[in-house]
Amino acid sequence: GQHEPAAALIIDGRMVAACEEERYLRVKSAYGQLPYHSIKACLKIANIQFEDIDAVVTPGITYDDFGERIRDYLRHNFGSCPKLNQVHHHKAHLASAFYASGLEESLCLSLDASGDGASGMLAYATRKDGIRILEELPTENSLGYFYTLMTYYLGFADGDEYKVMGLAPYGRPNIDLSRIIRPSKGGWVFDWSFVRSEPPPRSPFEPLYSSAVATLLGQPNRTPGGPMTDYYRDVACSTQHVTEECVLRLVNELQASAPMSRNLCYAGGLALNCSVNRRLLYTGEFDNVYVSPVSSDRGLAIGCAYLGAVIAGDQPWQLWDAYLGSCYSNEEIRKELLSNGCRFEEAHDPAEVGASLIAQSKIVGWFQGRSEAGARSLGNRSIIASARDETMRDLVNARIKYREEFRPFAPSVLYEEGQQYFRTEGADHSYMCFTCDVHADKADSIRAVVHVDGTARVQTVRSSNNEIYYDLIRKYREQTGIPVILNTSFNLKGQPIVETPRDALMTFYGCGLDALIMGDFVVRK
Repeated sequence: GQHEPAAALIIDGRMVAACEEERYLRVKSAYGQLPYHSIKACLKIANIQFEDIDAVVTPGITYDDFGERIRDYLRHNFGSCPKLNQVHHHKAHLASAFYASGLEESLCLSLDASGDGASGMLAYATRKDGIRILEELPTENSLGYFYTLMTYYLGFADGDEYKVMGLAPYGRPNIDLSRIIRPSKGGWVFDWSFVRSEPPPRSPFEPLYSSAVATLLGQPNRTPGGPMTDYYRDVACSTQHVTEECVLRLVNELQASAPMSRNLCYAGGLALNCSVNRRLLYTGEFDNVYVSPVSSDRGLAIGCAYLGAVIAGDQPWQLWDAYLGSCYSNEEIRKELLSNGCRFEEAHDPAEVGASLIAQSKIVGWFQGRSEAGARSLGNRSIIASARDETMRDLVNARIKYREEFRPFAPSVLYEEGQQYFRTEGADHSYMCFTCDVHADKADSIRAVVHVDGTARVQTVRSSNNEIYYDLIRKYREQTGIPVILNTSFNLKGQPIVETPRDALMTFYGCGLDALIMGDFVVRK
């Protein structure tokens, strides 16, 4: 990946592993690194040697010397370099969504700040003929840059766009941003002069905005950590609102310029914006809206691997789930517990223990199976709690995540009960890619996971995808009558999601968690 390094391994068209460098390095996002640990982890998962790799695919096709640098890097670290293919950043995003979806044909969209000289791509794809690019969006008209610009204006840092999304429902869309960006036929018009050009930004991730936004709006930017006023809440709401309108206009354009299709596959950093995705889902224009579970630059590796399979003449398999990372055996976990001098017990039924603990309003670290790819914990590296009581949300924010009180938490719900609690519109909600409306008659019973606007970023859990997590929620329902629990990523604010048993222990002892269930072992405070 170009911003968030990762590696993915595909064998005979099947995605075998996808690992992110930040999890192994323990540096959030790991900008500027190459995926050394991720490559090693993929090889270990597949039980193969680097010499067994037939081809390497990487983005960066618009950079003159990128291929040569990658070759040098691989030769130096792994002793050789197989055939190297370079592809366009946005084509990799498109592939990560289309081939993972399993659909036969689809409209495809990629949107982010910038990659390989573009900020987005529109395409139509079929399994038979591949991905046909319809339009490339220039960086100068980048919706991702606009959102980042406003993120910095609101006093948040690099990669904090999701905080703006979480803050937006607390405000009103009454700030006129049309001088900066405005929806128009075919998408939007963005005034690039608001992005600082002198000296040119070395990367999209330093404070980009000039004083121009403050001058235009007549208010200074919020200083990081400063008071959050109604004005800034309104700016967040207006930013989110105009972004949604822009994406909807662009999707209308895509529908008009491509064959009639009732499917949409979507990836790129902007596809992390679940509130935009909710609008796409609720338009009723599509039978299927598939958002890549690893839609940001972490997912470029998955897209590159899929494109490599196509180049090699293999049929890419659908992505069945996002549990594509490393796994740690009970033996490895026991060894880590003993070498750290931890007091622990072995559980005959970890799901039963976990369900009982959260039913007693305990907050639990939950560590099972292979780590999930992407920015969101999906029940293998999760912090879990009861969703019944609103105070639980505040408790998890204060005692464990040490983060802003306006940030919502996600519900995990048994797949077959999802529609009773959430307006799911028949989409696949395995990956927390959409916020959904919570049915009004159910909201009171799951207060801790309902956002201020009555929505929730839902994850439906099937026993075929994650048997032990499904079992945990089922047993919790037997005890409480409610098939929904609170699920947040197993990390402290500013840190990557835990990867190894040692990471889990360090996090457990560094915050207010009550218990840790790791494999078959239970550690209590």
